[in-house]
Amino acid sequence: MVDEIFFYEPHDDHGFLSNFAASPISLSDIVWPTSEHYYQAQKFTDRSIQEHIRNAATPDEAFNLSRQYQDRVKPDWMEVRTTVMRFVVFEKFRQNPKLTHQLVSTGTRVIKEHSHKDAFWGDGGDGKGQNELGKILMEVRSHFAQQEPFNHVHFVDSAKLPTQWGTFQMYGFTEVSTGKEHLALVYGELDPETPPLIRLHSECLTGDALFSARCDCGFQLARAMENIVQAGSGVLFYLRQEGRGIGLINKIRAYHLQDQGADTVEANEQLGFKADMRDYTFCRGMLSFLEIKSVRLMTNNPRKVNALKNAGIEITERVPLQEGNNPHNQGYLKTKANKLGHMFDKNFVG
Repeated sequence: MVDEIFFYEPHDDHGFLSNFAASPISLSDIVWPTSEHYYQAQKFTDRSIQEHIRNAATPDEAFNLSRQYQDRVKPDWMEVRTTVMRFVVFEKFRQNPKLTHQLVSTGTRVIKEHSHKDAFWGDGGDGKGQNELGKILMEVRSHFAQQEPFNHVHFVDSAKLPTQWGTFQMYGFTEVSTGKEHLALVYGELDPETPPLIRLHSECLTGDALFSARCDCGFQLARAMENIVQAGSGVLFYLRQEGRGIGLINKIRAYHLQDQGADTVEANEQLGFKADMRDYTFCRGMLSFLEIKSVRLMTNNPRKVNALKNAGIEITERVPLQEGNNPHNQGYLKTKANKLGHMFDKNFVG
């Protein structure tokens, strides 16, 4: 059975695919409110008609205006209309990256405009139409699916997450290369002009959920969420990279070696792993989806700083996150500082 996506009204599921969906497009310093405005205006050579349609309050009005000028449509319109549609749909997604992430996240599903009014651009309502708009959308999807940063993650869905600190909006992503599932917890309204306070937090089941005191992870997680709420807005990225990327079972093996005297780096290396196996490349896709270009980064880890810089994200400030020092993790924290270069105050690690 073919897995299909049907769209029509912009407020429906997958309504972002509609030409009537809000998606400003700038062409030659002229802004078109939607791709529908642009498409309908291109039927005419008269600039005054084009402007009338461009300034229509809604895409529905733009559509109706083009009908009022039906006798002024340029003679070759039927020959060029598909080219015009392909161009404006490509521009819609090229200029609106969040929509592009959503389009690419539809994977390989067949896209159909489910319109009983249109058997050329849509499926005619009975599935027998040509579905030319759906075909163009799938062409555009294939193009961007191979491009940075859209090839890193697929957006799945979002929902509210009430916590003891406040209510976050939780966004779920699937990493394309590994299939791992990652989260972005967004608090407040992100201002595109203001770098948000963020934290890249790698999953630590033992510390985050089981309250382990042999690391500082759970303490940092709690403090980061609290800091974001106090700041008024920000994002906590929860990354499924357990045990610095070696996985939960191997982390238990590493803990066993640490119980016998190895430090965290030595334990990983004795198991045949690097000291830190994590890769933050895919974070570029999550940051792009949230339209974040610069950040205030909560971290003590220089690798995270470099990872975001390599992903083209500007770090306007590194915010220290020093939490969880206790008798059980003194050696762990010193190894972080001495062997992994973590930036701690001297009075924190002792």
